[in-house]
Amino acid sequence: MLSLDELAGLVPANNIRHGAGTRGEVVSIGIADLRPEDAETVRALYAMIGALYEVVTPRVDDGLAAVPAVRDCAEAHGFAGLAARVSALGAGLDVNTVSPLIRKALHDIRGGGMPALMMHIEALLADEVETDDIRRIFLLCRDQRKIVRNAVPDLDPVGYAHDLEPRAHTTELLTKWSAATYRVGDHTAELHLRCNFDGAISECCMEFAALDRVVYNLVNNAARFAADGHVGLSVFAIRPDVETDLRFVVTNRIDPEQRGRIADDLGGELSRVFQGGYTTGGTGLGLRICADLVCHGYQLPSLRTALDRGYLGARIVHDQFAAWFHWPARRAA
Repeated sequence: MLSLDELAGLVPANNIRHGAGTRGEVVSIGIADLRPEDAETVRALYAMIGALYEVVTPRVDDGLAAVPAVRDCAEAHGFAGLAARVSALGAGLDVNTVSPLIRKALHDIRGGGMPALMMHIEALLADEVETDDIRRIFLLCRDQRKIVRNAVPDLDPVGYAHDLEPRAHTTELLTKWSAATYRVGDHTAELHLRCNFDGAISECCMEFAALDRVVYNLVNNAARFAADGHVGLSVFAIRPDVETDLRFVVTNRIDPEQRGRIADDLGGELSRVFQGGYTTGGTGLGLRICADLVCHGYQLPSLRTALDRGYLGARIVHDQFAAWFHWPARRAA
């Protein structure tokens, strides 16, 4: 991982004015905005995640003893067939005519913690589960339920209303990114968290879900391209004030071939990855969603302003690809 001095040097702290935060409204849709077949898949997915969450929550510390109940729940909800349907969400939509908001919502419903959750469930059904997988399934179900509600608020109006109730979320919740084996697609990465901040990073569940959407998109991206199978997440305050802002930096090692391709594609302006459309195998939407949420949280007039002032950005430092963003926070009393 890069040193804190190197991460602090990415952007001057005085470039960043304190933000108000976002609950993700800028990248949300209504369930009726989806095609009927996609809406049905989203409802089925949400029901399965909810059922798994209810089963695994009281068994989260049971380790392998929880496997039969979790397996029965996944099979009862037709996991194998549903996984294929989720992967096909939005297939066939005309990118020239469909609303960008629909594409972004479906991206994070398929994405977020969903690829990792699917991999863990598949391992469980194949009797290849490990003790820590039960806790990971619990965390991923918890996160993905809120990400889906964040993307489609009227899917579960009661749950969404509950998510808007004032409830401070602290950096303690970031420990899920600490020393965990993370699976996304065909890739596995070891996550390494470094956080020296003690305090609140959101005022309600929906604000934390919006933050999760940003972090999951960056971590999923880094895990796919980490040359050595390691991804770092560093979180630190940029000012000593009680009302401060945190800098989140996701890093992954790149090899010479990756460096050359990035240079050819983006030249010296790596932050262009946040504009959307740039991809080496995905849709290019994930980092644009990050940009939308950060811009909304800081009430910035444009993505260009956000990139110019360093509210988010990307840079190669030594052999590390570093992508960063800022988020408002409040120190613990």
